[in-house]
Formats: sequence, C-alpha cells, structure tokens
Amino acid sequence: MMIRKLDKIEKEMGYCEIKLEKERRLRRQVDYLRAELAVLGDFERAQSSGTTSLHELPFAEWGRHITLEREVRSRPGPTYGRAKQQFIVAGVLDMVRQEKDLLEREIRETESKFDSFAGFEEKREVLEQEKKAALSRVSPQIVSKLRHLSDEFKKTEEHWNSLTEDAIHLDEAVFFLTRHVDYYKSARSFVVAAKGSFDIENWIEDRYVGNLFRHSNIGRAKEMVDGAHRNLKLAQKELVCVVNRGFAIDPYEPRLVRFLEALFDDIFLDGRLERTIAVVEDTIEASERCLGEGQRCRDDLHEELERTEQERDDLFQRLGGERRGNRVPMS
Repeated sequence: MMIRKLDKIEKEMGYCEIKLEKERRLRRQVDYLRAELAVLGDFERAQSSGTTSLHELPFAEWGRHITLEREVRSRPGPTYGRAKQQFIVAGVLDMVRQEKDLLEREIRETESKFDSFAGFEEKREVLEQEKKAALSRVSPQIVSKLRHLSDEFKKTEEHWNSLTEDAIHLDEAVFFLTRHVDYYKSARSFVVAAKGSFDIENWIEDRYVGNLFRHSNIGRAKEMVDGAHRNLKLAQKELVCVVNRGFAIDPYEPRLVRFLEALFDDIFLDGRLERTIAVVEDTIEASERCLGEGQRCRDDLHEELERTEQERDDLFQRLGGERRGNRVPMS
C-alpha cells in the first residue's frame, strides 16, 4: 500500500511539474510579445507623423522631380534622397501596423491559456506534504536511500521536463524558419515575374499611373517579404522559450530595409529589378544557413532528450525497485 501511494505521489508531482514548466514558457512568450509590441508602438509613434501607407505615396510626383534632377545631375539629388527615405519608412510602417495587430491578438490568445494552469503550484505543495508524511512512517534506514534516489530522480526529471519543452519550442521554431525561407523564395519568383513582364518599365512609361503595389507581381513580392518577416518573428517567439540551447537569429528589420532600398533604386534609377533580385537571393542564402543551424541545434537537443529520458526511466525503475526490495518497512 505504501509503495503504491509513494509511486502515485511521485507521478502526480511529475505531472504538476510538467504543467508548471509549460506555464513558465508561456509567460516567457507573453513577456517577449509585450516587449516587441512596445518597441513597435514606439517606432510607429516616432515615424508615422505625416507618413502614409506605401500604396498611397505620390509616385507620379516623385517620378517627375527625380527625372528633372537626373537631367542636370550626375548623381541622385535631394528629392531622390527624401523620397527614398519616405518610401522605406512607409514600407516598414505598413509591416509594423500589421504586426501590431497580430501581436495584440497573440497576447490575448496566449494569456487565455493561463487559466488551465491554475492550482498546480498549490497542488504540488500539498503533494510534497503528503510525501513527507508518508516517508515519516518508513524506517530511517530506508528513508535515507529513498531520499537520495528521489533527489536524483527529481533532478533528472526537471532536466527532462526542461528539455522536452525546449524540443517542442525548437521544433516550432524550425518550422517557422522553414516557412521564412519558403516565403522569400516565393518573393523571388514574383520579382522575377515582374522583371519578365516589365512591370516597372510599363509603370514608368505610364508616368507612374495606378498603384504598383496592388494587384501586381511587385505587390505580391512585398507581401511575401512581409510574410517572411512574420514567420521569422514567430520563430523568435519560440526561441525565447528555449533555455538549454543557445541559438539566435538575425533581426529581420535590416533585411526589409535592404529590400525596400533596392526596390526604390530599381524603380527610379534603372527601371530594372537587378538590385532587388540580388538582395532577395542573398537573403535566401543567409536564411537557409540559419535554418540549417536551427536544424542541427534541434537534432542535438533531441539526442540529449533521448539520453535524459533513458536516465529518467532507469531512475524510476530503481526507485520502485528500492521500495519493493525493502518492502518499505514501517518505523
């Protein structure tokens, strides 16, 4: 009877630890999401004054002034510089506004999960008292052995618990990193299609009439770049929960700025998309390297998890065998 009771207490305490570890990881995610939301909010407030969305910018006006500047200058002039800066800020802000809405929703959804973890801290404390009470009825010689094994098992159990949660989050991070690469490959396809269909040339010839960023290959390419950013952020949200491995990814914002810089130069300098394609190709290469590092980190983690799981099983059997072998005599 005492053996079954102690086994039952150990298993219930283990279940409590699993739930509490999950809750700790979720709170890490919420802290990250709130910090990210605050940064994006600060950026929007600092930059949005007088800045419109990308598809509402005065491209026709810019085109006329930049053309006049190029007729009298060998290098791009001040109008070009101001317009380029406004173009980049507008492109980033479009992404930031979408990101803020998504972050607010994710915070609400994540926080709604906390109710399912209520009471496990108190339950674990009750079980700890029950365990002490049960052991107080066992002979001191056996208690010493059981406590030594129990402490060893608890340490291994906590490590196994932590590695298990790491594996879950790292698997998710690799999934989003894979999608990040896929989105950029889609962006490349749309940019190449735009180059082949002369989207930029036709737009310039029509004196920038209409919107290049709506219902066009260029617009779809920008959407894919934003989608790649979104998946990189989702990967980061998972990586902040990984505590037993050090794996970091480069920030996304510089990549988005490089894409917008190249796109603006391609539109208003050459009417081609060579710079944009080069930036996208370079980003794909860097993203694939990052994905490969993430996959290796994940595989290494899973190997350690398997070893720890075997140690955990062995200790649990020893713990049960020690109790059975000594029949847990009462004091």
